[in-house]
Amino acid sequence: MFAQDIFGPIISYFIGSIPFGFLIVRMVKGIDIRQVGSGNPGATNVTRVMGKPYGILVFILDMLKGFFPVFIFDHYLAGQEHPLSLILCGVGVVCGHAYPVFLGFKGGKAVATGFGVFLWLAPLPLMISSAVWLLTVAISRYISLGSILSPVVLVICLLVLGNAPFGKGLYLTMFSVFISVLLIIRHKSNIKRILNGTENKIGKKSKPTFQ
Repeated sequence: MFAQDIFGPIISYFIGSIPFGFLIVRMVKGIDIRQVGSGNPGATNVTRVMGKPYGILVFILDMLKGFFPVFIFDHYLAGQEHPLSLILCGVGVVCGHAYPVFLGFKGGKAVATGFGVFLWLAPLPLMISSAVWLLTVAISRYISLGSILSPVVLVICLLVLGNAPFGKGLYLTMFSVFISVLLIIRHKSNIKRILNGTENKIGKKSKPTFQ
C-alpha cells in the first residue's frame, strides 16, 4: 500500500500536468496562451482566444485527465471504497493541472480536472453542484462565480448525501474541502474583479490582451 500511496499520486500529478490548453493553442495558432487574454492556460481563456469549439475541446481533455487516473486506480485497487491512495491520486492530478511542472508550476484553475475526478468519485453530488454552476452562470453571467460556488455546494452535498462522510467517507470529504479551498484560492483575482465590477461576463465581447 505504501508504494501505491507514493507512485499513484506521482503518476497522477504528471498526467495532470499535461497542458492541453497551452499545447492546442500553440499548435493551432502558434502563440503562447499565457501571453494573451487572462494569461490562464485553461478552457475559459482558450475560449476567449480561440473560440468555443477549442474551449470545449480543452475542457473535455482536462476533464478526462482528471477522470482516468482515479478511474484506473480505483479498478486497480478493486473493491476498496475511496481509500487514501485513491484520494491522493485525485489530489495529485488536480495539483498537476493547477501547478504543472511543464509550465513552471503556473497552470489552470482546475475546475475541469476537478470535475473529472469527482465524476468518478461522487457523481450525484457533482451533478447537483454542476446544476448550481449552470444556474449561477445563467443568472450572473459570471463563469468564475459559478466555479467558486459549485465546489462549496459539492462539499455540502457530500456531507448530506455521502456515505458516512466522517467515517469511511472521511478521505473523500476532506478531498472535497481541499478542492473547494483550492478553487477559491485559484479564483482570488476573479473575486476581486467581481467585487470591483470589472469581471468579464458571458456575451460581453473583449479583445484578447497581451500581457
